[in-house]
Amino acid sequence: MINFKQLTTMQPALVTLSRLIDYPDEMTFATATRQNIVTGYPATAQKAKLLAAFDELAAQPLLAQQAHYAGLFEMNKRYTLYMSFYKMTDSRERGTVLAKLKMMYEMFGLTTVSSELADFLPLLLEFLAYGHFADDPRQQDIKLAFQVIEDGTYTMLQNAAAELDDPYFRLLQVVRAELRTCVETGVAAS
Repeated sequence: MINFKQLTTMQPALVTLSRLIDYPDEMTFATATRQNIVTGYPATAQKAKLLAAFDELAAQPLLAQQAHYAGLFEMNKRYTLYMSFYKMTDSRERGTVLAKLKMMYEMFGLTTVSSELADFLPLLLEFLAYGHFADDPRQQDIKLAFQVIEDGTYTMLQNAAAELDDPYFRLLQVVRAELRTCVETGVAAS
């Protein structure tokens, strides 16, 4: 079950994580962005890990940042930011999930203007970051976004077991940990 109060608290973090896990531009790892993280990112257990990964990526020139990102996520089928790809590759079932995600976005008033598929991790994070879900009777539909992110990031990190020291994979670990704080698990009575 999603804790929507916690999700609202985490929305500034999700905005930041969405931007950091997307293709870098001149502002992605700029000093001003770091300062915004220091002052605006919620005080979570993951903040220090986030800043460490940020600093490692920020130490590279922009062209190197872009080459690193492209080599990792765009020219490598093993690590893609299209979250449903891991579980369903290019199956019909994946098409159904993409359609459901797109419908969910539209149901909550988001129209995607990018050419990215609906399961693109930065897009999913932006949806969760900017959505107004409090007191919405359709809150249960948000579970799909959490499930797709959970399944995709889990498999990606499993595939990357030998490369988990890469700052992008550390950012993905932060994404997973921060989203986990928004999920309440029920305890079964014995």
